[in-house]
Amino acid sequence: MLKTLLDNWGMLRVMSHLMKSIGGVRGLKLFSQYDRYYTAEAVKAALACGASCERPGNDFQRLLFDVARRRLGRCPPPEVERPREPMPALMREYFEMVEDVVVLKACELAAKPVRDVIPEEEARALYQALVSANFYKAFRVSLYLGTGAVKWGRVLLIGAGTQEPLDFLKACELAGAKCEIAAMEVDEAIYRDLARLAERRGFKAYLGWDSLGEQQFDGAVAQSVLHWASDPLDVLVRARRHAPKLLLSQGVVEDSGMVFVLTYVLGAVRFLSWKEVEALARQAGWKLERRYAKYPDYIAVYTRREQRR
Repeated sequence: MLKTLLDNWGMLRVMSHLMKSIGGVRGLKLFSQYDRYYTAEAVKAALACGASCERPGNDFQRLLFDVARRRLGRCPPPEVERPREPMPALMREYFEMVEDVVVLKACELAAKPVRDVIPEEEARALYQALVSANFYKAFRVSLYLGTGAVKWGRVLLIGAGTQEPLDFLKACELAGAKCEIAAMEVDEAIYRDLARLAERRGFKAYLGWDSLGEQQFDGAVAQSVLHWASDPLDVLVRARRHAPKLLLSQGVVEDSGMVFVLTYVLGAVRFLSWKEVEALARQAGWKLERRYAKYPDYIAVYTRREQRR
């Protein structure tokens, strides 16, 4: 954990709002302890049903055991006691979902295709619940405040869903900033809910990139988007066409925990390292302005390079 803090010192500044909500460094340490505990419990459940660390039988096993090696040092895992200190309420929703969706279903997930265990519609509903959990709402509000994105002016939220616009507006309110947002979503079902929300809250909603036309924004935000995209490079290229500045926040494999296993179960397409994220951004024509953190959440602000693609 110390190495993570040293490598990502800027994250503490960006996440000051979140850190206050979870009790500072002590709360961050407690989060890590619970993450280790649930990782060990999920691995033990999978192994009890015949899974093998040396010969994982499917992608769920492979990902879970990789996370165990990163978080716990080995697989099979050492014995990890449940932390005695109760977790803050802000973390409870998240870890309850980890327990319900991953730990308690680890045996089934180790033996069957994921969608046979958690059907697509259920996975979609669970993901909406995850991104609406108080922990992630606090994370996003802190992100937008700490990076100064609330002061950019007219901002495009890419793959916004229905919670991100509310969190951005909340950050604007806390900062006393006058914000104008536009939210773009590629999923038609989510867009229908987003459009109704936009009408109530007074911002613009768009379905797909083509609906944006030639519009230009002062900045764009891609927050936890790339691991859901079939072509993450295309997302970054298209973002560059609409904004000169980009806030890129993305969970990456380094020091990753149970959130990676959870998002995989809920339908994530791929997992990237922070170096892969930066390489994609460069390839798309972005220039790194400031990197706040490498991992476990890569956070950086980019500016558009002058040359045209």
